[in-house]
Amino acid sequence: MLGADWLELRLDVWSTREDLTPVIEQIGLPVLVACRTPEDGGQFRGTLTARRELLTHALQAGAEGIDLEQWETWTPSSGRTGIKLRIRSFHSFTGVPKELHRIRDELSTQGTIVKLVVTAHDLADAAPVFELLKNTNQEEQPTAAFAMGRAAWPTRVLSAAMGAPLVYGSIDEQEATVPDQPSVAMLAELFRVGSLSPKTQWFGLIGNPALHSLGPWLHNRAFRRLGVDAVYLPLETSRPEAVLAMLPSGCLAGFSVTAPHKERMLDACLHVSDEAAAVGAVNTMLAVPGGGFHGYNTDVLGVRSALESAGAIDGEGHRAVVLGAGGAARAGAYALLQLGYQVTILARSHEPVRAFAAQFGVDLGSLSAAVLSDLDPAVIVHATPIGSYGRDEHERLLPDYVPRPGTIVHDMVYRPVQTKLLRDSQAAGAVTVPGVEMFLRQARSQVRLFTGQDLSESVLRGFLAGSAVATAT
Repeated sequence: MLGADWLELRLDVWSTREDLTPVIEQIGLPVLVACRTPEDGGQFRGTLTARRELLTHALQAGAEGIDLEQWETWTPSSGRTGIKLRIRSFHSFTGVPKELHRIRDELSTQGTIVKLVVTAHDLADAAPVFELLKNTNQEEQPTAAFAMGRAAWPTRVLSAAMGAPLVYGSIDEQEATVPDQPSVAMLAELFRVGSLSPKTQWFGLIGNPALHSLGPWLHNRAFRRLGVDAVYLPLETSRPEAVLAMLPSGCLAGFSVTAPHKERMLDACLHVSDEAAAVGAVNTMLAVPGGGFHGYNTDVLGVRSALESAGAIDGEGHRAVVLGAGGAARAGAYALLQLGYQVTILARSHEPVRAFAAQFGVDLGSLSAAVLSDLDPAVIVHATPIGSYGRDEHERLLPDYVPRPGTIVHDMVYRPVQTKLLRDSQAAGAVTVPGVEMFLRQARSQVRLFTGQDLSESVLRGFLAGSAVATAT
């Protein structure tokens, strides 16, 4: 069933009067039963005796596994049931307890798997989970430990890579038993949790936000196509240094970096490429033997190649404008300089780009439709998050500006594919370049850095079929 090995039947949301025998017989997988009280995140409000009778009934009806909470002192008899899987679980819905090792030891008995589920408000809060897993002998104390929370679901995948015997997913993400639980299909197919091992290399996207990224769709499929034992996950956090520190160094192989951490992660690199040094930002990091990272900036190549595909080949004597002042804006400006354009950056604040502009002869201007119209650029690169997924997708920077026909307008936002800026520009007769074109080109360069191998843009584009980019508007 969608790549699952077991199916958990939550009896607390099941009718207590229904005969479970025909239900379990039709499932087609071994069935694990649990009955959660409100204190444990469930809905069962009956007596303790009724709860135990319900669990016993399910086991006698054919269930082969049972999950009991930390506080439960009752254990069903093996003689009257066919129990093959016993789990003792602990849930914390408020945070991460300091005594995870003690709880694990208390719940660990012969033939029992321990499940520890905590809540991480930021991915970095899950550090004790990784510390526990690093110090767990899975043969002696089989332990599944992971964190709940909007940005914490990747801990489920990484715990599997660290040897955890169980990974939980939902049949349908819309009907998950806990918020933000990934589907079994995604866990099994995209992240291949069933084949992860201590030899698997870890890659990911560090950013805030990061969960919306198409990177996992592309890189995990690229790894599979190239025969590389690796996994790529969105690592959304406001504390990137803490996330780097908590992940086992022997597993880390590299990262993509997105806003707002591109400048911040520059300081975490032992060496950076010429492009990264020039724009003061990295979007790619590779682990090096002995520890540390080398930093690169493939955004520059991505913007340059995307613009070249639209005809922006020789910029000599022409003006180009970049909207924004962050790391992405500087990468766009540097790409335009490489193409020969005279570049002006328009931003609300010039402080983030003042030194860059002085070093490379870039002009600075106020962020207004009037200034942009007066400059009359041949190329416009939008490098802010305005209009992106998760924000108001009908919002547009400088909505009063109308490009003249033939102007090349590139929006670095790639979700949605057709932003408000691109739709308006196309209606005005401009040549539009969606952000996904830049994304694919910079991602191709990242694949080469991550694996030492190459894949064509057409192959990478095919990897995005079925992802958000295929249905975005």
